[in-house]
Amino acid sequence: MTIAENLASARSDSGLGQEDVANALGVSRAMVSYWEGGSRVPNDRQLAALSRLLRTPIAVLVGAEEPTPAPDVAAMLMRGADQDLPDEARPGLREFVEFLDSYAELADAARFPVRGMHESPFVSGVGFESADDARRKAEEVRAYLRAGLGPIGDIDALCELLGVTVYRAPLGLDLTLTVSGAFYSHPVVGFSILVNLDMTPGRRRFTVAHELAHALFHSACERYIVSTSSKPPRERFADAFAGEFLMPTEGVRRVMEEHGFGPRIEDPAEVIHLQRFFGVSYITALVRLRQAKFLTQPRLEQFKEVRPVLLARSLGFEISDEEYGLRRDLWRLERFPPRFRRLLRHAVQHGVLSVPSAAALTRLSIDEITELVALDAGGPGPTKEERAELDEYEASGILGVA
Repeated sequence: MTIAENLASARSDSGLGQEDVANALGVSRAMVSYWEGGSRVPNDRQLAALSRLLRTPIAVLVGAEEPTPAPDVAAMLMRGADQDLPDEARPGLREFVEFLDSYAELADAARFPVRGMHESPFVSGVGFESADDARRKAEEVRAYLRAGLGPIGDIDALCELLGVTVYRAPLGLDLTLTVSGAFYSHPVVGFSILVNLDMTPGRRRFTVAHELAHALFHSACERYIVSTSSKPPRERFADAFAGEFLMPTEGVRRVMEEHGFGPRIEDPAEVIHLQRFFGVSYITALVRLRQAKFLTQPRLEQFKEVRPVLLARSLGFEISDEEYGLRRDLWRLERFPPRFRRLLRHAVQHGVLSVPSAAALTRLSIDEITELVALDAGGPGPTKEERAELDEYEASGILGVA
């Protein structure tokens, strides 16, 4: 096959139109048509950009070697679930795999090391998957991260420190049928976590911790795991790990004692205080407190009827936008791991990707990519309060002292 035929075939397989390719490369649609018709030939830089965009090696585009069919990892993940998955889960699983492949290719082109985890530093012996084992292993991971007994904070940043990539994609609303999350050990990116973006914010945070358990304790014998509503032992282990990791029993007990709660929770306001302290959702806190026997079943049923956002606001807590309702529009750039966002800025700023190419790669708008790149250029600068704090440090002689 000629270059023209290879380009047309690769573009068709990618699902992109000629207009999409033209916008991504910053050329006219007519030029793409000329390439595919054989009357023009893309230059070396354009070939490199086409290779990244169409996820096809340059050697295959120019006909130097025959394409070898790549394993369909998304289909593998669909088949690997413990139950039949609905078709609505398929696009999100495929998006996850395509993102990881693009991440690896872009990192290679930009000479930007991914530094992903490929082997867990934690031991997981056969038969050690009880709730007690999950609690013990959550304590081990917290000790490894020097997290103590307090709140985890930004769990995505924590995963990045470990070398675990977190990505979010819509997978469906009904968790009795679809995927809450998945773990996949990518050959280049390393341990990677998928989280269902259609879930509530609290459930998404819990799922990151759940899939982290799979990455750290099941990756030695499983290259991928898909988490559904069925509960084999490894899923029950991951649930127990996530609860203890986000709200450690001893940490909860300490906060309760210091604030005069307990030994049993009797007031929903106490749940709110614990929820806000540990940075979890109200429902996650209820479930966790019941698991740890700080909350009786009758109180649990009673507290389920509480409107937690209104109660938290009345107690003086700041309420985020998503607490008033699930808003997927807030998760545009944030769907991507922090390290990938830095890579994207680096690639655009150094000419590895054009802004349209970056937009096509991520399915973001050109304005969003422009905003992302501008963030690294300094933005509007420090606020008045931040500038005042800088001035205070400078006046004290602390700033700039080695």
